[in-house]
Amino acid sequence: METIASRDVEEIVSKLSSDKAKAREEGIKLLNTWLEGERSIRFCQFLGENTAMLKPNDIPHSQTWPFLVTLLIRCVSLEIASSKKRLPKLVFSKTLRIVVQRAEASKISGKTLPLLSVVKPLFSHISDVLRDIQSFQSEYGIMLRHILAVKDYRFHMRNRVYCNLVLLYLGKVETSFSEKSNSQYNPKEEVFRCVLTLHSLLENPPGDFPENLREDTVKGFIGIFSFLRDEGKIARKLIECINIFLLKDGPNLGCQCLEIHNAVQQFVFRCWLTSHDRGLKDAVINYARLQLNLSRGAADGSPLVEQLLDVIGKDLDQTNILSGSVPRTDATKDDRLGTLTSSQCGLVELAALVFYRACANPLKAPATAKRAKREHASACLRDGLMKGKWLWGSCATGMLLFAVLLVTITLVFVRIYSCIGLKAYALALKGVLNEANMEHAYDDLLWTLRSLQEFSSEQLLPVLRTEMLIRSSLTSNEEMVLGSIFEGIFDVRICP
Repeated sequence: METIASRDVEEIVSKLSSDKAKAREEGIKLLNTWLEGERSIRFCQFLGENTAMLKPNDIPHSQTWPFLVTLLIRCVSLEIASSKKRLPKLVFSKTLRIVVQRAEASKISGKTLPLLSVVKPLFSHISDVLRDIQSFQSEYGIMLRHILAVKDYRFHMRNRVYCNLVLLYLGKVETSFSEKSNSQYNPKEEVFRCVLTLHSLLENPPGDFPENLREDTVKGFIGIFSFLRDEGKIARKLIECINIFLLKDGPNLGCQCLEIHNAVQQFVFRCWLTSHDRGLKDAVINYARLQLNLSRGAADGSPLVEQLLDVIGKDLDQTNILSGSVPRTDATKDDRLGTLTSSQCGLVELAALVFYRACANPLKAPATAKRAKREHASACLRDGLMKGKWLWGSCATGMLLFAVLLVTITLVFVRIYSCIGLKAYALALKGVLNEANMEHAYDDLLWTLRSLQEFSSEQLLPVLRTEMLIRSSLTSNEEMVLGSIFEGIFDVRICP
């Protein structure tokens, strides 16, 4: 393997530092010869070791990563300034991107953050170039996502730079969709890369999400979804962008969460039951759960619960369990039967939460509203159980677990669950058994039995032991909530 000496690095630095464009191009070519193949191993190790020797207050010298990045930033800026009548040469942006990635990849053990001293001007440079130079978008987008992923780097990004980048990419994505409607739009891969970078920015702010950026971000999403029609990886990533935004800043949005929902609901509910893209459906379910949690206690939360009751009921009916959902190498044949996928788990958890919310806080139509009377959520759940559909059973179990977690539990509840809950499951099991005998498919039966076993062993017995010690009592309101849930689901009068 060829070794590298100080004079080799100094030759590269000398050419890149030149005021002549031709000499800088030669320096870029020479640097790239050291960044390819086996030579790159020694070159990166050499710069990494020199960088690791720097003390916090030292000025990086010419044989370190920060100095080389600073020099390349200057080269790119000069190349852009000298290319008024032509496109700047891509080799400059590509070389800077490779150097930034190699600097991080060649960190010396115990010596992290080799670019810390130069990352602030690097963020500013990236923002300026992305704003002005279209041909550098791909390379600089990759470089931006790379350094955003490093927590200690993004904390050094100026708030103004971060806001400019978020607004820039929101504008790029919205423009791409609006131009598409006019039959003049960017290739899908370019749009997808913009959405990827937007997601990375929203996921990695330099601290708390800036308050002055909140309103413009909401408007940006509203504008984007006013044009979005097609499913696919771009739509999936856009839903994930909204999800990460709600996760990061949702509690501060207030009624703006409803503005976002009003813009995306048509697309979300259309895709929910028709899409074959599992990743898109998972993102949509996660979106619904986030919005539901953010609307807890809000006056405008009931319409969302009502929307979700409709779509979730249809989804629970049409979702079938797949015996082959678990690879053969991961489980025995018996273990594979009745196994929930991660997507099915997400649906069941959301369904349990929605039905619990609807049962505990019955939906009330406004006095002025003229519409057909809705069936109570508990009645819908009971009907689903009686169909013998396995996901309805899991939803009911999950809803009862929410009751266990959210209401003060006493021996009264344990007695209610033991005498009435198991009776209802016995009725549901009858339907599952009938379906299994007719179709010779036992996945639903096996899953239901397992869920009952897990609930009784992990929830009922610990609760019983706890209550034998605590013996606390339910308030009248708590008794009424539990009573309405059980009476509605199991159609049995509760007499504690």
